[in-house]
Amino acid sequence: MISLVILYAVNFFRTLLIIVAIFWIGRIVSRYVLPLILKGMVNKAQKNMQDQMRQQQYDQRQEGEVTVEFKNKKKKSSKDSNGDYVEFEEVD
Repeated sequence: MISLVILYAVNFFRTLLIIVAIFWIGRIVSRYVLPLILKGMVNKAQKNMQDQMRQQQYDQRQEGEVTVEFKNKKKKSSKDSNGDYVEFEEVD
């Protein structure tokens, strides 16, 4: 009977130790590792935004400059239609 109580106590303290260890590991990760990860993500987003701004500034044309951009012409086939054509008549 006493060995059973000791076994329950050991299992309880082991579980309690695991919970405390997970808590402390979580605190360490949130305090030291997460800021590094977030800083890297912010720096990457900032770099992407700067690249986009540079590209937009590069693409800006001078006033009075004329450019013609053509779209690709694709013939619409009957297989690609989204539905049937219905002809309506006016009712008086």
